[in-house]
Amino acid sequence: MLRLVSLSDNVELKIKLKDLKATQLTGIWLEDVDPTKEELQKVADISGIQRGFLQLPESGNIVNLKIEPDFGVTNFVVVKEIFAAKKINPIVLTFSKGVIVTVSKNEDQGIVNLAKKRLDKIRVNQPAVTAFYVLDEIVSNHFVHLEHIEDLASSLEEEVVEKTEPTLVKRIMKSKSRLTSFNKILWYGRGLVFNLKKSDALYLSSKAKALFDSTHEYLTRQIDIVETYREILSDSINAYLSTVSNKINFSIMALTVVTLYLTAITTITCFPKTVATFFGISQFGNTNTLIIFTI
Repeated sequence: MLRLVSLSDNVELKIKLKDLKATQLTGIWLEDVDPTKEELQKVADISGIQRGFLQLPESGNIVNLKIEPDFGVTNFVVVKEIFAAKKINPIVLTFSKGVIVTVSKNEDQGIVNLAKKRLDKIRVNQPAVTAFYVLDEIVSNHFVHLEHIEDLASSLEEEVVEKTEPTLVKRIMKSKSRLTSFNKILWYGRGLVFNLKKSDALYLSSKAKALFDSTHEYLTRQIDIVETYREILSDSINAYLSTVSNKINFSIMALTVVTLYLTAITTITCFPKTVATFFGISQFGNTNTLIIFTI
């Protein structure tokens, strides 16, 4: 699905593939949602951007930036879910001095629409500024996941204290692994935004580069928060192991006491027999029986 958004008056228009012309791509935001091969090829032909740059990566973990002389290509990701079912969707943003092209999946349209609402506040938006709006909304959405991480960490901490199920450590380790993957995305994203800030490309205005400061700050804060929760989960594992160790020690002490009691009882019950055997009482008894039998 192709959409054209004017960056001068923010008017949005759906357009058919056959009606898309190169003359239209001036001061325009061109959206390609759930792209087909034909749409990507047409967009590549009229924009002068290679189709390979516009193609959505098959892997959802690719975050990189390509700065070309006439345009920039940003491969970013939209994190949909971290724990229940890890789901990450790629999104491509290419922008030059006069046009921005975004290629995304329809399920990520909600975030893109939030960026569009920010266009309404400013007239005559630059493509690089529009790219900032999209990236900033994606990064801001990470805070929703951070709230879920906080809830999960609290829940696991309570379980460590209340019960020590064998599967608990496995769940904590799995959560730590997911946090590591999420943190990796944040690190890559921060590096990408930093390179955008420092780029000297002509299509990146000083205004746009200044705006990326806030996004860089968000990502730095998110990285710190994720690291904190990873440490909390590590402490939860240590607490779990300590609890299990204490229970084992208590069980060993209880078994030791029981063993002492059993040893004492065994000694007491066996002592008369031991004395009788030592003095030969059992033999004497047998002799009496034989004598009586003979008489």
